[in-house]
Amino acid sequence: MTTNERKGSTQHTREVLAASLGSLPFEDRSDFERASRGKLADALERQIIGRFGQAVWDLDAYDFEEADGSDSVHPSLWRQAQLNNHSGLFQVTDGIYQVRGLDISNITFIRGHEGWIIIDPLTGTETAAAALQLINSHFGERPVKAVIYTHSHTDHFGGILAVVSEEEVANGTVDIFA
Repeated sequence: MTTNERKGSTQHTREVLAASLGSLPFEDRSDFERASRGKLADALERQIIGRFGQAVWDLDAYDFEEADGSDSVHPSLWRQAQLNNHSGLFQVTDGIYQVRGLDISNITFIRGHEGWIIIDPLTGTETAAAALQLINSHFGERPVKAVIYTHSHTDHFGGILAVVSEEEVANGTVDIFA
């Protein structure tokens, strides 16, 4: 069996998943309204290309999640995947924005008096650069003045070199809070 071939689900699995449809309030769509609230713009590109020409992130690869479900995935897990598949630039509140769906985590931008304060600059430089480009295309280019790492998982700091340089940190132009 290749990595793209899958065995079908068993009758037992299909029965268990079908029974779960009646036990959860799937008719309540308010989660979808909340997930898209504050959306300002779509991603500039559907694919983010790496330095060697390969796609490092591909929004189109998640289009299958628009379907009603699968007979091998629990309906609540499928719904959670659909809720997580809202991508683009979002306003959280006045002066606070997120770019979502361009990586396995979200990047947050705070509009400071002198420039952007970035929280958790994603996993990779390509996705972090795309996020910075998206917000700057919407609000105009602003310098990055500070970066905050909320914790030490790589999806919260791996893209740092796309938003600031080592020189900017060394000379005090950009502050890092970890």
